[in-house]
Amino acid sequence: MKPYDLTEGKILKVYRENYNTVTVNVEVNLNNPKPGQFVMFYAIGRGEAPITIADYRDGFMVNTIRIVRDVTGYFDRVREGDVIHLRGPYGNLWPTNKAFGKDIIVVSGGLGLAATRWLLEEVIKQKHRFKNVISLYGAKSYDDILYREKIGEWEKEIDFRTILNIKNEMWKGKVGLITDLVKEIEIDKDSVVFMCGPDPMVNAVIEILKSKDIKKENIYVSLERHMKCAVGTCGHCMIGPYFVCKDGPVFNYKDIEYFYTKKGV
Repeated sequence: MKPYDLTEGKILKVYRENYNTVTVNVEVNLNNPKPGQFVMFYAIGRGEAPITIADYRDGFMVNTIRIVRDVTGYFDRVREGDVIHLRGPYGNLWPTNKAFGKDIIVVSGGLGLAATRWLLEEVIKQKHRFKNVISLYGAKSYDDILYREKIGEWEKEIDFRTILNIKNEMWKGKVGLITDLVKEIEIDKDSVVFMCGPDPMVNAVIEILKSKDIKKENIYVSLERHMKCAVGTCGHCMIGPYFVCKDGPVFNYKDIEYFYTKKGV
């Protein structure tokens, strides 16, 4: 297929995660997608939006979408059996091989868990390749927690910790910031970190990682930016000299540090 060719997908299931987020299961034939990549969903008369691939197996894709704009707003009304159009996959993948034989730490903030979900699934399958597997997840409130059933499964397989910003009578776990979780864990200086979340969270976590002597080249960040073409031509998603759609969305932090910490670059 050509980069701009659309393909059809069929909505098999729609699951309401919370008040503004839905997860859809889509039957679609994609060309060998990998954890970390994304697709461009097309809504007729509205445009396109990049959506991370939260999972893909045997022709069935999982996507989690926050309802905020015209294109994503379309998914507030999709139903089982609806046909949608999309293109991709695009972008690179999480380089899990860089963590073989080492501790691997996955940090996810808010909707960033959608970008790390498939990564976690694959890491759990290959637990024997890593020393220790730790996953830290931060959500704003109890209602904002994604993948409750999955989290229950992950907690049985790895050291998975969740923290909420806002206290709730339904929540018996930790309350605070995800940086609190990063501070409390013992981190080997050779650990490899994979992270996705809001920019302020990522910057705060990285400062703590630096204080724990984690090398910049051992930190990988998945970035989210506005995109139009997804093939590195329009420039909407650029960070410094890099196209997030083509060179990313997963970047080694040492490559983007200067541009990531400067506004407007």
